[in-house]
Amino acid sequence: MKTINYYSSAYRTAFSHINGVVIMGETHAAQHFQKLAKAIHQDHDELMALAAMEARHARDFVGCGRELGITAAIPMARRLFQPLHSHFCTALKGGCLVRPMVIQGLIIECFAIAAYHCYLPVADPYAKKITAKVIDDEHLHLNYAERWLKANFAEQQEVIAECCRTELATTMTILKELWQHLVAIGIDPVEVVAEFVSLFNDTLIAIGFHQNRARAIGAAAIARALA
Repeated sequence: MKTINYYSSAYRTAFSHINGVVIMGETHAAQHFQKLAKAIHQDHDELMALAAMEARHARDFVGCGRELGITAAIPMARRLFQPLHSHFCTALKGGCLVRPMVIQGLIIECFAIAAYHCYLPVADPYAKKITAKVIDDEHLHLNYAERWLKANFAEQQEVIAECCRTELATTMTILKELWQHLVAIGIDPVEVVAEFVSLFNDTLIAIGFHQNRARAIGAAAIARALA
């Protein structure tokens, strides 16, 4: 693996954009789990614990930028995440729990895990330790969503499928805008897509989708990402 200059101008510019997206994603995740805690009363304490983890992740990743003397590009990140955040809030306000759970619990969590896995080998020493711990936490969040959606799968299968198709398209626009920034810090974006699709496919199967249908949904995500 080639040596990475974490203090070069090109690296710092790219990392600023990626760090912003990571911080904003974790911040929204904390807000989303807090909102879900208010809506799913029987799981309130568990969801608030997940929200607290996400808030800690956001603070930790702010620290990663600070360690390199980088200011995160938050305005750009807020713009990129606004569609997903808006769709989450609108659905929840309308009384729908399935779409918010798919957006946060499946799509965003799988996306985060895939991206963090690909970042880990090229991360600076300070960020590497933080990222490894965050990955473990994100699997807990994904597991919660898997359990909840599996319990509601029989009645909500088509809603889940439709939401996956719609929101995957939104999510892939974030990846495409970060594509060159990922390359600049040593990450192959195609590997991120592959990791995401593999994990998302396994998750869809775990909640009840037939393997062929899960694969078809993942294939559509690949097509959007690489178009």
